[in-house]
Amino acid sequence: MSLPSTPNVLKILQEHGEINDELDFALMNYLITNRGPGYTACQPQLVELENSKRAIKMNIDNTFIDKDNKLMGMGIVGTLFIDVDSLQVMYCSSSEELVKNIEKLKNSGIQPQARPKGKY
Repeated sequence: MSLPSTPNVLKILQEHGEINDELDFALMNYLITNRGPGYTACQPQLVELENSKRAIKMNIDNTFIDKDNKLMGMGIVGTLFIDVDSLQVMYCSSSEELVKNIEKLKNSGIQPQARPKGKY
């Protein structure tokens, strides 16, 4: 089930959290397969949507490996929502939106920053 527009969040149930390695790996594969390389799902939150459904909301960071083999990020360029019950992606920002937001970050003069290893 994929929603055509960004779900409306009614309430943040848990501000910060972690996802397990299996879901992290599945989301990485989802992003690579459906949006291309260079994206990392991060900063999970448990939220309640307007249809009373609970979901995991994650930001999408534009990431890359620099010349020193360090994981770097430009910043948040989109969002991803995962159904809590089925662990299926409900919504993901479109490829066009991700590319547009990367360009906005680059044009703003923001410099890439090192990203921590593991969950963040």
